[in-house]
Amino acid sequence: MVRNAGVAVQVSGIEQEITMDMRLFEWDKIYINPLYGKARPQIDFRILQELYAKGDLLLDQMVTRTYDLDHLHQAFSDMHKGLNAKGVIVF
Repeated sequence: MVRNAGVAVQVSGIEQEITMDMRLFEWDKIYINPLYGKARPQIDFRILQELYAKGDLLLDQMVTRTYDLDHLHQAFSDMHKGLNAKGVIVF
């Protein structure tokens, strides 16, 4: 539940149907479902590239496993099973 004047943020999608009483969503509340964390690619991606180049953004440590295109099926299977924190397809 979100208090009046509160903000609820959806951080992940789900595969199942959920029903709820929509009267709970009344009054002074904000609900957002940000796509890519509300990133502004034309601005933010350049900043992220600069941080990565300086070593301030440790993207390599976030990668659990890489897959080549020949193992795309395995990558999706592992993702659905929750085996990786971050699996990456290498083209």
